[in-house]
Amino acid sequence: MSRFVSLKTALRESIFLKAALTDLNCEILRTRKIKTLLHRVHEVDVAVKTPFGVVGFVRNNEGVYELAGDDLILKKRPDFIEQLSRQYAYHKVLAEAKKAGFQLVKETTDDQQSIRLVLRKWS
Repeated sequence: MSRFVSLKTALRESIFLKAALTDLNCEILRTRKIKTLLHRVHEVDVAVKTPFGVVGFVRNNEGVYELAGDDLILKKRPDFIEQLSRQYAYHKVLAEAKKAGFQLVKETTDDQQSIRLVLRKWS
């Protein structure tokens, strides 16, 4: 039987969340409601159509987004939060580096999907 669950993340800023979701081939939906497989409707702050189903993100009292959705949908991609967190960090680091005057010189990804960025600041 399916049930609505929420999973903790460390994601706080919607701009980086949405950029990371786009990187993972997800579509940000205009609605703020999602349905479980049993057709129960739940309010979310960000609704997302992923390649594996519709999920949402709810901002908790601490300002952190929680991934919310039907547990049967979320079980299809147990690595989703890890991939999302990686892409979120990528966008956050690039934005902070740019703010500090750095430019991206080189970017590589290894076999474990770790991203290495080479940044340079011209003086």
